[in-house]
Amino acid sequence: MRASSRLPARILRARILAAPRLASLRYGLVLGALCLPAGIAAAAGASSPVPPVAAPAGKSPAPSPASSPATVPTGYVLGPLDRIRLRVFEWRASRDEIFAWTALNDEFTIGADGTLSLPIIGDVPAAGLPTREVGRLVAKRLRDRMELADAPDTAVEIAQYRPFYITGAVDKPGEYFFRPGLTVGKAVALAGGPPRVADSGLLRLERDAIAARGDLAGLQKDRDQLAIRLVRLAAERDDKPKVEFPKDLAGRPDPGLQALMERETSIFEARRKALAAQVDAIEDLKRFLRQQIDALNGQLATIDTQIKLIATEIRSNEQLAERGLATQQRTIAAGRSMAQMESEKLRTTTDLLRARESISRADITILDMRSKRATEVTGEMRDTQRALEQLKPRMEMAERLIIEAEVSAPRFLSDRVQARRARPTYRIARQSGPTTQEIGAEENTALMPGDAVTVELPNGDLPAVSWPSATRPGGAMTSLN
Repeated sequence: MRASSRLPARILRARILAAPRLASLRYGLVLGALCLPAGIAAAAGASSPVPPVAAPAGKSPAPSPASSPATVPTGYVLGPLDRIRLRVFEWRASRDEIFAWTALNDEFTIGADGTLSLPIIGDVPAAGLPTREVGRLVAKRLRDRMELADAPDTAVEIAQYRPFYITGAVDKPGEYFFRPGLTVGKAVALAGGPPRVADSGLLRLERDAIAARGDLAGLQKDRDQLAIRLVRLAAERDDKPKVEFPKDLAGRPDPGLQALMERETSIFEARRKALAAQVDAIEDLKRFLRQQIDALNGQLATIDTQIKLIATEIRSNEQLAERGLATQQRTIAAGRSMAQMESEKLRTTTDLLRARESISRADITILDMRSKRATEVTGEMRDTQRALEQLKPRMEMAERLIIEAEVSAPRFLSDRVQARRARPTYRIARQSGPTTQEIGAEENTALMPGDAVTVELPNGDLPAVSWPSATRPGGAMTSLN
């Protein structure tokens, strides 16, 4: 027998009478729990306008004449990149408590395919549905998935609208998050307004002109230095006694240029003297070797005379020995002297050959020094000529930058400033189902999330700057003063 059947009739009657009031109280607690986050958000931003909504398929939204410019139609439907805040609660009578589904009480972003990926219940189609319908769908899915007796109470609100895009004649084109009550004029303000090209741009061009002139002056100095070096190297290659600079360089009253020529002249003299000193040292060695050769030749002549005398003595001793008037010992001693003289002659001849070889080696050394110096000078001339050729396009570019900063760019900026004063035109590209509609707009036209706004100014595409020729007829390089 159930326990309630054993209670007195008086207690049972009291519970039956209190049941409707308890149900009402529990329902109120559930509603309060659901509405609490929305109430806090509303208190924090009570001044926020009503969210905009999409127009029916195939029709472009148009503001009502009676409504304010910032007002948008009601009935906003969700789309990809919208971020929603979901709250799910359930009244559990068995425990007399309100249960919060914490896994679902969070913020979620609608994917590019228009679905909302939620824990427990999986993917839920949300694109094209209002928040209330998405809440009912989530509650139904949760009830079916968890086999609940009743669908839980849900609340869905938009935490962040999907972005809109603005491009064209604005200072900072790009992607911006949508906010309720947004119009074309407010979107342009968010993007920084029209491009700023007035005073700050002119000041920057003035600085660029000064910097370009400084660069050009430095390049001209480098060119003069390379030209002077090339003249000095040509004088070294041709073995000239001094450097003769062209009149167009020597006649310029430029102290810096004169200093460069004096330095190159000093380098020429120092290198010429160093080579001459090395050659003179080798020539001195050659003179010494020639003197040594002369001495060795004289010594050979003396040795030849002695050899002849010893040979005569040997023949005389042999004749006397045959007659018995001389001993064999004198003949042997004369032969020994002859051998010593011939050995001395051979040594002297070897020294003579070595001296002549040293002279030939000294001549080869002088030729090698001169050849090596010529090779080095030729390589330096080639490098200098290459550096001069590389300077030419850099100087032409510096001259063009000066022309742009002082002539072409200010005229271009003036045209842009005049175009900026004209009234801009606006176009909105809005997604409507599978197609995209392009509509004209004004500053007070309401925007929708996902819209792409294009801002255009008259004469926005000005002709490109025409560059004057950086070279004169004949290939001569120009030089701005």
